[in-house]
Amino acid sequence: MYSYALFAEVSVLAREKGGLISGILPGSIAEELGIEVRDRLISINGQPLEDIIDYNFLSADELLQLELLAADGETYYCEVEKDEEEELGIMFSANVFDRIRSCANRCHFCFIDQLQPDPRPSMLLKDDDYRMSFLEGSFITGTNLIEKDFQRIERLHLSPLYFSVHVTDADLREQLMGTKRAREVMPTLQRLIDIGCELHTQLVICPGINDGEYLQKSLDDLSALYPGVISIAVVPVGLTKFNTKDDLRLFTPQEAAELIDAVEARQAEFRAKYGTSLVYIADELYIKAGRPFPPAAHYEGFPQIENGVGMAALFHQQWQSALHQLPESYDGGPIGLVTGINGAAVLRQLLPDLQKVQGLQLDILPLVSEFYGESVTASGLITGSDILRQVPRGKYERLLIPTNMLKFDEDIFLDDLTLEEVEAGLGQELEINLNNGAGLLRQLFRLPEEEPDEDFDADFDYDDEDYGVICEYIEDEEYIEEEEEE
Repeated sequence: MYSYALFAEVSVLAREKGGLISGILPGSIAEELGIEVRDRLISINGQPLEDIIDYNFLSADELLQLELLAADGETYYCEVEKDEEEELGIMFSANVFDRIRSCANRCHFCFIDQLQPDPRPSMLLKDDDYRMSFLEGSFITGTNLIEKDFQRIERLHLSPLYFSVHVTDADLREQLMGTKRAREVMPTLQRLIDIGCELHTQLVICPGINDGEYLQKSLDDLSALYPGVISIAVVPVGLTKFNTKDDLRLFTPQEAAELIDAVEARQAEFRAKYGTSLVYIADELYIKAGRPFPPAAHYEGFPQIENGVGMAALFHQQWQSALHQLPESYDGGPIGLVTGINGAAVLRQLLPDLQKVQGLQLDILPLVSEFYGESVTASGLITGSDILRQVPRGKYERLLIPTNMLKFDEDIFLDDLTLEEVEAGLGQELEINLNNGAGLLRQLFRLPEEEPDEDFDADFDYDDEDYGVICEYIEDEEYIEEEEEE
């Protein structure tokens, strides 16, 4: 139960602040108050809102005074008395209300710097914001953290955070990241741990640069911070055909195998010492080395699944969870599973099961990224033009593509071709699958959804973007334009 009062005054705010409201839940407190989409929530109980973290924290109180700015420029206030567990029912256009803090580093291997000429503006956003790290698992470098940030992280218990370390050697980290502030990585990590923050870390490895002895030192330094550091991901550098750095190259199969051997030795050491593997290897390295993927249990809960670590094992586990639904026969026409090179390696695990289905004609269609270059093997970077160039017309009754080929909030590929345009070019519709094994099995055979086991999330959704750098955010067009101008 709740009560409320409402009153207004003419706004003297020179510029818009607070969170832009994008939706109001039906039957909610906000709907009864008359709060509308495009209004802005400025403060709660006199505390200005920087982001949805503030909103969640402050709106939990029972007595609230809301300050809002209507779309017509008028400020109005709502006083609410509610139960502590009641939510207001407000949705926002973005998780960060002021500005997403962008990266000021000049990283030698930055993937965004290797994008195509004139990409859409949102692809150029280099997020280095601890709030997005807490909310969405994006990685920060720590070079822009100030005292106010540490205090807020401690006060609001913002944990865990995701931290791009790359190398702990101060000289090399400064060289790789193009800023002297990168040298302070170990004191920064220690400070975050001291204020109660747990950290998932990553090391993006460039062969011949931060591997070998530098990698061993990084693992020594980060493991010494356990249990503050709760995971370490070893991820290979990603390069496109637009890379201009002569000293950057991909791992060879032999180098990938040697790296796996070195890290697996450290995993055994950490299991004996800490009871956890602590460090995990990106799936792409197993594919490059021609090694089998470890089982799902190896990843201890998949702490870095969205960093391309353990996706293959999780996908296979999800598939196994729904395998009892596999039919004995299929009477439909040929099916094509469109994917990237890495995705094909994952899907091939399923072939022994699929070959048991009588009448099933199914091909895995691994596409080469002609748009970004053959070195790019993730399905999330396959474009509409890649599909149009490489998928045969008229051969398949059904074509399935993973959802991560499309912009998360719109049916558009990375090259700005729309789903409708690609379907028109192919002369048939594309089915979108949700990038999980159980869902794929049900979609292939048009089976009903089942309730997942209580102890296993069979429908865990993930993005198999291996590089963890291309992100899209629902934001105002004005924000994107300001970033572009700057």
